[in-house]
Amino acid sequence: MTDSLSSNKKPGSPWVTVASYARLLFRPDTPWTVKGILVVAILYLLSPFDLVPDWIVGLGLLDDLAIVSLLVGLAIRLVSQTPLVSPENNK
Repeated sequence: MTDSLSSNKKPGSPWVTVASYARLLFRPDTPWTVKGILVVAILYLLSPFDLVPDWIVGLGLLDDLAIVSLLVGLAIRLVSQTPLVSPENNK
């Protein structure tokens, strides 16, 4: 069965990437640390408080991009280091 979020999108599209992060956030087997990091990244992106104000042309958005990219990269690294546990092994 194909996923309805990514069925009309190209594999390299930003929407497919965002949809995969959303699925990672809501999966029950994702570690809480990874979920927390992704939530912090979303909150920082949506927050009106920044390290560099957005009204400074270029730098304001660049710091948002850098911090969110670092947080998402850390979350991906933590997920890749986490061993997968199948339901059969939990018995």
